[in-house]
Amino acid sequence: MRLITLNQLLITWLFLSTSVLADTNINYLPLYGGIDRSNNAELIKQDSVFIAKATRTFGTREHASEGYVERAFDLYSENKFDKSMTHFNQAWLLNHDNPYIYLGYGLILNKKQQSCEASEMFKLAMEKGLNESGFLADYAQTTTVCALSNETELQTALFNKSNELFSLATQTPNTTLQAYVYHSWAKSYFLQKDFYKSQTMIDKSKKLGGQIDATLEQSVKERLTDTK
Repeated sequence: MRLITLNQLLITWLFLSTSVLADTNINYLPLYGGIDRSNNAELIKQDSVFIAKATRTFGTREHASEGYVERAFDLYSENKFDKSMTHFNQAWLLNHDNPYIYLGYGLILNKKQQSCEASEMFKLAMEKGLNESGFLADYAQTTTVCALSNETELQTALFNKSNELFSLATQTPNTTLQAYVYHSWAKSYFLQKDFYKSQTMIDKSKKLGGQIDATLEQSVKERLTDTK
């Protein structure tokens, strides 16, 4: 799949957000809805004051970004998604290269059932250096869900991308985490209607001590029975 640069993503968000900006606080949209802040004198002044104050408080812009990300995740865990998004956006102003900002964007978009937009944010997080197995598994699962809403050709490409991500996610020495990855992969293969591979992933997760979703396991067994 073609890589999407940050500038391209900003353009995409501008296009997607135009119809809702009139009714939506842009602080509650990832990347401030893609608005070009560099041509708005009021926003430039506002951002400069904020960045200067945050930098004085934390010592550097990078440390300030980390601080705002930490607070954003706290708010996310409290289901305060608008406030969380505001803090992720402020962290983004401070340091565009902080991968956890894009992780946060993706998590919030997932909560809003915007899986394709979430997948693109996870992609940016990975490009910025985030490669933890748990994250890769969640990125893969989100990509699978996104694929379901696309036409056949793109759907196949997204399924392949998802499976590549799951494969990367399994490359961890942590067996508990491996079990989680295989369990997630089983759910993904079920959505892909590859029930044999779904069962294989369930077996791998079990072997590593993973706790299997009973509904998933029963559903896979029923589908496999139907194919005999």
